[in-house]
Amino acid sequence: MRQIIYFLLFALTLTLVSCNGGKTVVEDAKTTTEDVVTSSVDLDTPPGKISFAAANDRYSADGTFKRWNFTHVSIEENDLATLHADIDIDLTSIWEKSDGLTEHLKANDYFDVAKYTTAKLTIRNVHSHGEDNHAELTLSMRDQKQELQSTFQVINQNPLTVKGTAEVDRSIFGIGVENKKVPDMITVTYETVIPR
Repeated sequence: MRQIIYFLLFALTLTLVSCNGGKTVVEDAKTTTEDVVTSSVDLDTPPGKISFAAANDRYSADGTFKRWNFTHVSIEENDLATLHADIDIDLTSIWEKSDGLTEHLKANDYFDVAKYTTAKLTIRNVHSHGEDNHAELTLSMRDQKQELQSTFQVINQNPLTVKGTAEVDRSIFGIGVENKKVPDMITVTYETVIPR
């Protein structure tokens, strides 16, 4: 997962979640210019795509997580520099074009989805350098954390849509560590609409 889903918008740490019958709630306070979105995590309708790629000398894996969503978004007047966001990713929804590999990725020596069902991504400190945008991400998964750097581009202003990459070190999370033929750094790409 080379460069992440802004996680993977980026796209995996949940800090603020409120339940409201499965509906996304937008609170637009008249006294501030900040838009806040909180959600009860309707993972079945993600606002984009999170994908990963890895390869060895025999096979190039290209997979995705089918169920994920933002649990909290805070942004002031479409200014990405003010963006703070949290994402939940359903690890059980991992999918790869090979059914056999999909099941193998769910097994206990890889994602172990019977024990670890959810990954969390926190997005903070968004900034620009020239034409490139950058964000700091914290990925929490399998009782471990990794600090990530993501580079992304804004591909649409209305709705605000971003596309980017990050790299996840699978060894930190103990994912498939016995498989030495696959690099530790896995490329993750994402494209998502930022909820408003």
